[in-house]
Amino acid sequence: MKLLFVIPSLSLTGGVASHYAGLAPYWTVGISYSIYGKRKKIPAPLTLLPDIISYTFKIVFKKIDVVVVNPSLRKYQLFRDGIYILIALLFKKKVVTFIHGWDVSLSAKLEKRNFLFNRIYGKSAFIYVLSSAFKTSLTRMGIQCPILQTTTKVDDSFLDQPTPKTETHVQHILFLSRIIKTKGIYIAIDAFHLLKQEFKDLKLLVCGDGAELGAAQRYVKERSISDVTFTGRVAGKDLIKSYQQSDIYILPSYEEGLATSVLEAMGFGLPVITRPVGGIIDFFVNGKMGQLVDSLSPEDFAQAIKPYIAQPQICREVGTYNRTYADSHFRASRVAEHFEQDIKKYCQ
Repeated sequence: MKLLFVIPSLSLTGGVASHYAGLAPYWTVGISYSIYGKRKKIPAPLTLLPDIISYTFKIVFKKIDVVVVNPSLRKYQLFRDGIYILIALLFKKKVVTFIHGWDVSLSAKLEKRNFLFNRIYGKSAFIYVLSSAFKTSLTRMGIQCPILQTTTKVDDSFLDQPTPKTETHVQHILFLSRIIKTKGIYIAIDAFHLLKQEFKDLKLLVCGDGAELGAAQRYVKERSISDVTFTGRVAGKDLIKSYQQSDIYILPSYEEGLATSVLEAMGFGLPVITRPVGGIIDFFVNGKMGQLVDSLSPEDFAQAIKPYIAQPQICREVGTYNRTYADSHFRASRVAEHFEQDIKKYCQ
């Protein structure tokens, strides 16, 4: 069975590309990747026609069995991937839809104009989502095909790293994500600033790039906040090092599907301080794994982090639990195996 994934280039930094790049070593079926127009300095609509031609060529001449589309809920992306679905169906190929993100407002709008969505995306062999809330939303819209909940992944090599640190001093907070406002970068910085007034040797490591990177660096400089380090994008050994040298992970996202960085932080034995958005609600246990902060207030995030700094033993106990949980639930080889099982069950 040969699969064609309609995704951005695997060399890009987005969550979708990262997800499939992490699963690729564990596939047993033939895999072919299609790039749908994520080209620098070229607006996506201008690349649609040549991408459709390239996509159709691959379906016909590479003898594809199953096409996997990965749309966001935005109008253009749904339109574009809807075309890909119709072309695949025209050539009698099976289609799988994987919706990685979930935004409450966009989902609500989609429910109001769901006729075409149902007629096109409802023809999928199955739809993957990352949260039970979105599964409920799709069911409410009248989607008839199977809707399956899955997870993002943690690379096996990450989970095979040495066990979490046992030092009795908690000093390093990690923010690792795209540097954009909706990931909560300014909330993280402000929460750190508040904590810094009490815990003088505290340090914040900010890893990632994005539209707000320069603005975030200026924000720190203008407020004279010390001990904040911006690394830019990290990968490979640098990514592993970022997790290993940290004690606590913070991600105050406004909206999420299921952030891979949260699962990776758990895999490296870090307590996670984040928000109750997306798929994390379905498994996260407050206290055992860290804290879900139902707020966008830096003060609330600072208060949630404070006990883990003041009581390092709690920090280590939570970290040990998180590592064990991540190993048993998010290991990439296991996620890839489950995906292949679903493909074989619903697409043969």
